[in-house]
Amino acid sequence: MELRGLWLWFEACKPYLFLTLNELCLAVFMILIESILSKGVSALAIVVYEHVVATVVISVLAFFLERQKRPPLSFKILCYAFLLGLLQITLCQLLLTMALEFIGSSYESIGLNLQTALIFVLAVVFGQEKFRFWSRNGQAKIWGVTISAAGVLSTVLWTGPTVLKSTNLATSEATFGVIMIIVGVLATCFWNIFVGHVTRMYPAELSLTAMMSFFGTIQTAIVTAIVIPSSSWKLQWDGGLVLVAILFGGIVITGLSYYVMTWSIHKRGPVFTSAFTPLLIVFSFLLDTFVLGDTAHLGSIVGAFLVIVGLYLILWAKADDMKQYEINDDISINSPLIQP
Repeated sequence: MELRGLWLWFEACKPYLFLTLNELCLAVFMILIESILSKGVSALAIVVYEHVVATVVISVLAFFLERQKRPPLSFKILCYAFLLGLLQITLCQLLLTMALEFIGSSYESIGLNLQTALIFVLAVVFGQEKFRFWSRNGQAKIWGVTISAAGVLSTVLWTGPTVLKSTNLATSEATFGVIMIIVGVLATCFWNIFVGHVTRMYPAELSLTAMMSFFGTIQTAIVTAIVIPSSSWKLQWDGGLVLVAILFGGIVITGLSYYVMTWSIHKRGPVFTSAFTPLLIVFSFLLDTFVLGDTAHLGSIVGAFLVIVGLYLILWAKADDMKQYEINDDISINSPLIQP
């Protein structure tokens, strides 16, 4: 009986645990990529190689784990998988990886945090989030998104006194990196909205992720073959760091991370899933400060605190929704998750 209770507790906490670990892994991966790109390794080639690894790993898992539950495949689902691969891999992943050549990982994590507010607006527009402005839950969600956005802006606009010093300097080509981040964030926001619609028609998250990764790999390979010379496909060894980045990115970030997000969106909706994105700025700030030795300012600390407060408000509102309407973990996004 005690074991069953522990299992039920784990099932209830699973979305929170997986999405938190997902943001931590992404922060670590961004540090890895930023490190190897500074040594002249091609960002485009890295993206292609890691997605080849991800496609193989996810395809094998999908073949064995979803053999019984996989619905019949249709041309319409293939077209959706192609579109999802274009948005999340070719536009988002490719541009965000390239942006790390021009801007630091901590600043990229700040840009990624804008997707919580954008996804909230898009989810309301596309009918995946329903709320009443003056209700308790509606106010909690609005204030949660607003406070998280304020935390991001305070980190960008208000430096404040230096808490920890560093000799690292910002790149002069940051504007180019910012443009890439904006396009990448917009692409992943639309991916978050569309993937919920697709999983209702094809409720096999691993198989859908494998198809998305397959099409995204082909697209990025074509783009890379056009943009970079053939000599750039040869990767430097660099003490094994490049291989570690490719395997970690392919298996954990591109493979399992996409599956976790697809699964979470199917179970809890896009706003719940994106609500964990603000943790990325906290993890990136900690890694940049204590691992890479970057400068830590008071503005970054205040911003991280506001981000956590905003995340708590959003998650509290979502939990209150589920309590009021007795929505369990197995419910699909077919039923709106927010009905204050």
